Amino acid sequence: MSFTPSLLEKKFSELTSSQQSVQTLSLWLIHHRKRADKVVETWRADILRVHPSRKLTYIYLANDVLQNSKKKGPEYSQEFSEVLEEVFEHLYRIADASMRQSLDRIIKIWGDRAVLGEHLLTALRACAGP
Repeated sequence: MSFTPSLLEKKFSELTSSQQSVQTLSLWLIHHRKRADKVVETWRADILRVHPSRKLTYIYLANDVLQNSKKKGPEYSQEFSEVLEEVFEHLYRIADASMRQSLDRIIKIWGDRAVLGEHLLTALRACAGP
């Protein structure tokens, strides 16, 4: 299936919190990694505007894409590095205790697995506040 901005929007709107949904979309996004700039731009806009109950699903999608694309090329890590700090600042501002735990866990995983650079990880941790 070819990549179009409208198809990307449709796929994001159909994303559910199920592991299968996240992994299926992640594989499609990785296949279209040459369009990582448009994907991440759309992901950023969507995560900032979707209902709070859907925001973690977008983080889980980013996590899957980041971890599974790093062997194929740097496109996604470069693009996500540009927007993650802004997104995490937003998420921590609205997060309840459960969401905070999930965000902390994702940052720890990214550090343990060297998914992102230490400078960015430090910035993401700082978003949680004191």
